[in-house]
Amino acid sequence: MAAVSPTPKGPLAPGVRPRGRNLPVAIASGVTLAVLFIGSLAVHPYAFLAFFTVLVVVAVFEVVAGLRTRGLRPATPVVLGAGAVTFFGAYATGPAGQTLGLALLVLGGLAWLLVDPGRERLGADLAATCLVGLWVPFLASFIALLLARPDGEWAVLATVALAVTNDIAAFAFGSRFGRHPLAPSVSPAKTWEGFAGGLLTVLVLAGLVTANVPGFDVPTALALGVAVCLAGTVGDLAESMVKRDLGVKDLGGILPGHGGVMERADAIIFALPAAHLLLLGLGT
Repeated sequence: MAAVSPTPKGPLAPGVRPRGRNLPVAIASGVTLAVLFIGSLAVHPYAFLAFFTVLVVVAVFEVVAGLRTRGLRPATPVVLGAGAVTFFGAYATGPAGQTLGLALLVLGGLAWLLVDPGRERLGADLAATCLVGLWVPFLASFIALLLARPDGEWAVLATVALAVTNDIAAFAFGSRFGRHPLAPSVSPAKTWEGFAGGLLTVLVLAGLVTANVPGFDVPTALALGVAVCLAGTVGDLAESMVKRDLGVKDLGGILPGHGGVMERADAIIFALPAAHLLLLGLGT
């Protein structure tokens, strides 16, 4: 979905529409990222996890940098260390690895503050540390749980493909038909028309394609499509809310035409736990 130009906190002025991105550059960057994603997934699970880890680390630094503009001081080494345990622990041992990572995040954050001579706002910095750790590596670790499932590569590919499709279709329908803002105080560019168009497109793709890949049937694929759309939209709006509060257009700029990793991952990392929990609940 389109991102807004840098603005102070609060809604944009009435009638002001955000500028889009450089479409050719964005497409080239997106295709390159997709090739690396699918290529590493096809090579070996650990090759894929290594590739995804790089994205997670970049995303962590993006969020930390954004929070530091507001005077917050997240314990980045703690987030990265606990995040590694959470991420790889989820693949090796399942939810137990995630639990261990979360415990290390909280306890490590407290320990870091105890030895940090520059500590000032203990509660705020600990909250910022936990926010980064939960938002990025913890949510991202659900991709490891999906990967560890039978036919896990297909579960990962289906979830991410549907999330990306929703993002693209919502942008296209919203740009063409958007009239009613979905959350005007958070992201004026996102509309109900865009949401409906994204959901419809995802359901068509899920019914025609996802339903035919290993581990899926039509009801499961359609349910996954709905879950991914709802969770992805919440994730997109959540990042928009944080960026608006920080007064920035993007949290990073490493991906030409897109912004930072979080601009591409905001919906996906919310879709991952939704997909895992849905499939778990359906007993597949």
